[in-house]
Amino acid sequence: MNKQVVDVLIIGGGLTGATLMLALQQLGLQTLLVDKYPLNTKTQPEFDARSLALSPASRNIFQTLEIWELLAPFATPIEMIHVSEQRQFGVSRLQGTQDMPLGYVVEVQHLNRVLHEALNKKHVLAPASVTEVINASQVRISFDNEERVIQARLIVAADGTHSTLRQFYNLPSVTKIYLQQAIVTNVGIERPHDGCAYERFTAQGPLALLPLQGKRMSLVWSVAPQQAEHLLNQSETQFLQELQQNFGFRLGRFTQMGTRSTFKLQQVIMPQQTKDSVVFIGNAAHTLHPVAGQGFNLGLRDVATLIQCISQFGLSPDMLQQYTRMRIQDQKIITYFTDGLINLFSNRLPGLGVLRGLGLAALDNINPLKKLLARYAGGFAGVIPDLVCGIGLHQIANKEKTNETL
Repeated sequence: MNKQVVDVLIIGGGLTGATLMLALQQLGLQTLLVDKYPLNTKTQPEFDARSLALSPASRNIFQTLEIWELLAPFATPIEMIHVSEQRQFGVSRLQGTQDMPLGYVVEVQHLNRVLHEALNKKHVLAPASVTEVINASQVRISFDNEERVIQARLIVAADGTHSTLRQFYNLPSVTKIYLQQAIVTNVGIERPHDGCAYERFTAQGPLALLPLQGKRMSLVWSVAPQQAEHLLNQSETQFLQELQQNFGFRLGRFTQMGTRSTFKLQQVIMPQQTKDSVVFIGNAAHTLHPVAGQGFNLGLRDVATLIQCISQFGLSPDMLQQYTRMRIQDQKIITYFTDGLINLFSNRLPGLGVLRGLGLAALDNINPLKKLLARYAGGFAGVIPDLVCGIGLHQIANKEKTNETL
């Protein structure tokens, strides 16, 4: 049986795991990435591509890792966020500028391609799967019809909401089922979106429209399961009519629609995200409701913080303790914020809709509060990682060496 020794083993080659490996490559650490699916660098038909909203902090991370220039041609700036509730008067607008957008919308296919093309394929096993955890530093991998034992100084679980490693290590998670499903598709619009993103709370559930290049918007509509089935079975014309009734005509008429897909919504939080020499990041550590578009951005800040801690403290238990201390505040703030939005706008107590409308109207007129909200939503809560501040990997390492000599 083959045995391989590496510095860092990453389980999960999605966007979070791939970003971590890219950063570790730049640090010069011997890294191995394992994923159960082949890494995909192909692009899909443009109209049907899934999209993600990147916060300003995420943009800074990609820029510091020197791949933003490859993503920028496919990124649509979010210059304003319009928040409203159906059949209520209150509206709140968060305003950015062309120079300082509130975020960016990038199609997942381009993120996948840019990240996966930047990886050293000699250090990727895909498709491959973990079949056994031998101890805190060794796992058994099935790859290409053979078994391999991988020994690593640090094992990073970036294998998603239903993490296999979480089950192998018998670590707990706290799950909240929202009794909603998200309908995801792209829609064509009659009027230019002018870089405006919309978050509209409807009787069916929160409806988000994110601007894409051209006259297109990315739709994420959270509804009850029976309503999701109803919407999936409608014709394109019927679906667009129902969407129009719930959203209104701020973008004119919806003109066409891409392929519809759906997924169940839940919040999954790991109270303990490290064990011995293992750390869980991204959706494996914290899966959130998509209402505020924070999930992937939170995972990227996990990556940025872990890289900073490795640069400063090496691959040691002290490093993971420092990582946990640095991440706890950001994770809690964003988790409570996301879950709180769902609880607030799903509550149908009489009179609460009026209070929500008054709250949105008040928020629209209190600039300091709007700036604070934009700061947290932009990824600047808690301890801000150096990569977010534009401090590169070599600068982080050099800064620590300088501190040691003082």
